[in-house]
Amino acid sequence: MFGSGLKNNEYMLKSIRQSNIKTAVHYTQKNVATERFLLSDYLQQHNPDTPDALQQFQQQTGLANLYWQATYYQWPGFDGGLPELVTRADGYVFFMHGWTGSHRIWENLPVQLAGKHKNIICFNLDVNGFGQSPFISQTPTPQQCSPASLMNAVETWLQLVGLRPAPPNRKRKPFYLFVGHSMSGAALFFKDAAGWAEETCGSVALAPALFYNDAQRKTFFKTMGISIGLPSFNAVKDRLAPRIIDLLGPGASVQVKNEHLRIYNQTPFGTLAQTLYVLGTPSTFPQGTDLQNFKIFLGHKDRIVGLDNMLNLLETLNFNPAQLRVMLGDHYFFSYGKGSPESHNQNRKLFFAELLDFCYQLTGNVRQE
Repeated sequence: MFGSGLKNNEYMLKSIRQSNIKTAVHYTQKNVATERFLLSDYLQQHNPDTPDALQQFQQQTGLANLYWQATYYQWPGFDGGLPELVTRADGYVFFMHGWTGSHRIWENLPVQLAGKHKNIICFNLDVNGFGQSPFISQTPTPQQCSPASLMNAVETWLQLVGLRPAPPNRKRKPFYLFVGHSMSGAALFFKDAAGWAEETCGSVALAPALFYNDAQRKTFFKTMGISIGLPSFNAVKDRLAPRIIDLLGPGASVQVKNEHLRIYNQTPFGTLAQTLYVLGTPSTFPQGTDLQNFKIFLGHKDRIVGLDNMLNLLETLNFNPAQLRVMLGDHYFFSYGKGSPESHNQNRKLFFAELLDFCYQLTGNVRQE
């Protein structure tokens, strides 16, 4: 089921041995700006009266820091800047990546979305020990890096940066839309439904890595996590890289594949192992998932998330057919570039259109309150 598919991956072996794998692509669109933040710098600048805020975040989440980008439309003639836009936006959209990913796996989707719906702000995060959001310990505990803890860390970050509760100088509340892929898609099932009851929220999970009813995949990822954690793994790390990338998404763009290689190469073994291990040993079944405004997108050839088992699980969780979309493609059915199947190109367009429509739907819900 999880065939190696190494035939076209020779460039990956070369790339993983490089000390610096170049993947940065700066996507631009007229009147769309992107600002970059580290939580430690942000708190020092904006929360000088609470010097222990970062330490409290670290103790609660196990993360040393958290990185994000804010992408928004710059209205011609408006000079209020991002802080003012935060108080005026219709809503906030949060992009969250999967295992060995980073904010870069979303490519130009945040820029496109901000350019189309000009009254939202897109926040693109590094999460769960990857990218510029590392854990303090090189080997975090399974509890610290579980999907539930990932979601808790994002919710804690929202409070620290003043996005939740909404700023008091707003005339109306914003909507909150969470978009998660794979590991982060699974995290969306653990959003605190009761805590968000008074907010207008939406969730979009792409290929969520939930394996409660999939014994084969649970065993596979548990075993992979244990193997990566062994001292002997260092000797085979390079050779294993193309196999992992092929499993993650052979149809993804070259930029996305190389970004996974870069993150894989720079991430401590302990984080690689534990975050994979907990996917194969889910301890807490999603309870009380808020099904309102929750959409799921799946790939029909996804070797990480088995389609049949996932559909059965979603039926158990009381999702209805109108909330589900099955796309022709693999785990990265929404990524398209040179060498990708044409179906990925069509998927990307369809997904973007539905995401944009979802933003307008949530905007209307907010305006009716």
